[in-house]
Amino acid sequence: MEARLTTPRSAPARAAAGLAFALTLPIYLATMNRSIGFMDRGELAAVASTWGIPHATGYPTLMLLAGAVVHLAPVRPVLALNALAAVLVALGAAILVALFDRVLATATPAFATRPRAALALFTALTVALTTTWWQQANGFEVYPLHCVFMPLVVLLGLVWTDAVRAESQSAARPSSSHRKGFAFALVTGLSLTNHMTTVLLAPGLVALALLRFGPRSFAARVPRLALPFLLGLLPYAWLPIRSAMHPRFDWGSPHTLRAFLHHVSGADYRRLMFAGAASSAEQARFLTWRAASDFAWLGPAAAALGALLLARRAASLAVLAGLVAAAGAVFAVNYRIPDLDSYLLTTVLGLGILVAAGLLRILERFGARAAIACGIGLVLANGALHWRDCDESGNRLPEAFVHDLIGPLPPNALLFTALWGQGVSPAWYFQSIEHFRPDVTVVCLDLTRVSWYLDALERERPELVRRAAPELARYRGMLRDAELGRPYNGRTIEAVRHEFLNALATGAMRDRAVLTTAGLPEPKRGGSRVPYGLALWLRPDTAYVREPAWRYAFRPWSSRIDGDVAETCRLYAESRVERAKYEQVHGRPAAVLPLLAGAARFDPLIRPERIGPMPLEVDRTVLEAAAYFRELQRTLEAASQPLAAGSDR
Repeated sequence: MEARLTTPRSAPARAAAGLAFALTLPIYLATMNRSIGFMDRGELAAVASTWGIPHATGYPTLMLLAGAVVHLAPVRPVLALNALAAVLVALGAAILVALFDRVLATATPAFATRPRAALALFTALTVALTTTWWQQANGFEVYPLHCVFMPLVVLLGLVWTDAVRAESQSAARPSSSHRKGFAFALVTGLSLTNHMTTVLLAPGLVALALLRFGPRSFAARVPRLALPFLLGLLPYAWLPIRSAMHPRFDWGSPHTLRAFLHHVSGADYRRLMFAGAASSAEQARFLTWRAASDFAWLGPAAAALGALLLARRAASLAVLAGLVAAAGAVFAVNYRIPDLDSYLLTTVLGLGILVAAGLLRILERFGARAAIACGIGLVLANGALHWRDCDESGNRLPEAFVHDLIGPLPPNALLFTALWGQGVSPAWYFQSIEHFRPDVTVVCLDLTRVSWYLDALERERPELVRRAAPELARYRGMLRDAELGRPYNGRTIEAVRHEFLNALATGAMRDRAVLTTAGLPEPKRGGSRVPYGLALWLRPDTAYVREPAWRYAFRPWSSRIDGDVAETCRLYAESRVERAKYEQVHGRPAAVLPLLAGAARFDPLIRPERIGPMPLEVDRTVLEAAAYFRELQRTLEAASQPLAAGSDR
């Protein structure tokens, strides 16, 4: 039987929460990115700065908040947004203190407030300095606000259920529980407007309520939460309103009911969920390693002690923590994406609750000094072990890649690319917000598979799209049939897409340079692909094309080696190797060796022994990049030998 909570708040807990914010914020600001990071960060920064519509599920609450910050802060937009991320995650650390303090108060009501707040603080700092949690503070994304909402939803759920249980035991009027239930439901709905994985908290919270006041009371009280929950969802109304204005970024064009439901439900990602046993095994390998390393390899032992303590004293909390951790793990293991880190936040939160209880058990068994020593040890160990992997202050690779990709291109060039994380996404920010080479039209090849992007492209560059109007009309008709659920042939649609892209390229070649970083579009018969910077210039003939002098913006980032870093460095090197081959074919052997030497300078110096498990075997991608640069070095040495021999003679 769980004891009734009599001290829901305390001055030491409030002070500890403020201290958690004050300690974590400088760390987050010191390690945050000063520019655009990989993957979706460029897109989200561009969308927030223009109050547009980002990729599903739209994230209206974050976009409205971030847009206001950008327009009010007198600094570079990306810097303001990254600082906002750091502040939000630090605020989440403060809320973690309040959550853990309440858990400890429930487990041991007689526990003195000061040592209880100290244990809550140590646990919150431990969680805040896990790699999973810390990395959310590195740059603007949807997850920093998720770090605020997740612990807040769980905390308010505890507050509400405590109030209901207290009233049932004292026969008091239910006004207090009604207010707290209203706040809990409102914030839960609002959290869902930021990230749908808030639903992963549902199994634990439902079990908590059922265990605390039974099925009958649960069934009677939950319907009362519907109105505030729906009020919390109101920010979603912003999506169709803003989309109807046709903003620069209008992902999914959710101004119709069908498009709105498709967008907010994340329908495009369903094929990646529960995709098969093979990918699940790869993700489980990463999750197992990350969960242990996140808590300095010692935290799981403390979590086990906490689980035993809560099972005996507060079974509902043990079930809550276990289901929160398990729900997050099950979803993450079955989500087939390479950037899985952020989806482990729920699991880390559940483990954090158990670690807090584990420190309490250590205090009871070995004394306050031992518990404090363990708490401080976990905090310091996490800070030391994870600083390198969480320090993005030196990451300029996406910004450099965009500058080096489109900077050297001729005026008004048309560039086709499938490089999202280091190409299209950051280019959206730098072209639209910082106005770097806005004359270059960047076409995302993957997004040409959806009709809303074709509509946006036609609005943005009507003079280009008009030249491929017949092919576009045919392709758009087939594509919309498929999007409406009508029968379609995938191969036929893909073939017609190729026809449209080739027609778009051919039409553009009349008055501008057309380049690509992928297999599409194809050069015309008798034409060629010329390595030109980081792209390939589609030429109507096979004549030699000279590259312009260009000083690369690339700067190595040695703090972390992951799939994005390895791929970006390899793209740089491969472009120089391809240019070396081109120079050789066109009878310019003197240019080959300098190009190969230039390619070798992009080596990220990957140390295979430091590469741990990564999602979807991204570690193999990293190791393949390391092998590529080793082979490049051997090629360079072989090419240098004839020159060395000639100089000896």
